[in-house]
Amino acid sequence: MMPKVRRWVFFLAIFFTVFLGDLAAAQAAVVPVGSLVDEVRTLTEKYYAGPLSRAALEAEAVQGLVESLGDPYSEYIAPEDLPDFASSLNDEYTGVGIIFQDLEGRAVISKTVPGSPAARLGVAPGSVLVAVDGRPVKGLSLEEIGRLLSGKPGTYVYLTVTLPGSGSRRSYYLRREVIRPPVVSSRLLAGSVGYLYLRSFPYWAPGEVETALAELEARGARGIILDLRGNPGGYLDAALEIASLFLLPDKPVVQVVGRDKKVTVLRSRGPGRDLPLVVLVDRGTASAAEILAGALQANHAAILVGTRTYGKGALQTIFPLSNGGALKLTTAYYRTPAGEAIDGVGLIPDIEVTEGRKQLDRALNVLRAQIAPPLVVGNLACRLFTLPFFQATR
Repeated sequence: MMPKVRRWVFFLAIFFTVFLGDLAAAQAAVVPVGSLVDEVRTLTEKYYAGPLSRAALEAEAVQGLVESLGDPYSEYIAPEDLPDFASSLNDEYTGVGIIFQDLEGRAVISKTVPGSPAARLGVAPGSVLVAVDGRPVKGLSLEEIGRLLSGKPGTYVYLTVTLPGSGSRRSYYLRREVIRPPVVSSRLLAGSVGYLYLRSFPYWAPGEVETALAELEARGARGIILDLRGNPGGYLDAALEIASLFLLPDKPVVQVVGRDKKVTVLRSRGPGRDLPLVVLVDRGTASAAEILAGALQANHAAILVGTRTYGKGALQTIFPLSNGGALKLTTAYYRTPAGEAIDGVGLIPDIEVTEGRKQLDRALNVLRAQIAPPLVVGNLACRLFTLPFFQATR
């Protein structure tokens, strides 16, 4: 019988022989594959002893690569996340057009989108959502309820609600559609001042802005307040088209600087408008909203009132990937028509008003001074201007 010590020595010799043999084989398998990432992936797929998902491995590797750029706007979008990303980017979604909120554990319909299936069939705000396709929604999160309501355009969903006031139940059979919530709201203020609020810059925003401007002018607006506060931006083309509604043809709108440092100047297509204009901005004014505000300010077509803007002057391009996902990558940066950086800097308003409730009042005073009727003094006709106007145009 082999002594105990000799048995352990023999076992360890066998172990290290096998282990070192495997290690030598692994080292022999290491061949140049083009990059360190490819090398690590090849070794992991061949030798990792635990459970391994190649798709998960690639997704994590890509995610880490993008995060290493240190750019907050570049990101990898997984295939399962792409539909929601596209909807958020386009500011649209597929559904029936109800907006609801959680009130004491109940999903209460706060409003319906104008022109949506829910609005057309008279779903009343204040109704409480009870069930979707027969499934009770009590205890579900708003996100879970939203997923039940969403689906492919043309499909149907069956809603059960309790009506406000009476508490009686009613059901609706609604056909899902692509919902585009309005991004423009407008009204005529006293003194022939038109007020236009723009929520974001989806691709259909220019049409809404043009329609609202025409309606305000038809009602007698002699000046416009364009409210871009809290506007996170959107499509570059939408900003360019809206700028063209206010600027004469060929006026510079924005400079785009690519990775090669080449500067491209994008210009207004016109027709422009000969109306006094004040633009409201704040810390929430970003991206395409900053492009529009900066273009109007640089071309002396508007006075900016409010606070410094966000400073998001980076352009992202969406690249489709072979796995069904996408890569959102910063490919250029914006500058104002005067060549001033926007990214990380923002725009400085002509008239700074930090308190939000006073910003609209200040804009009204500035605009009304510009559209005030002439004051006749003797044989001279002059126009009254307030101090803020001279401060803004000095």
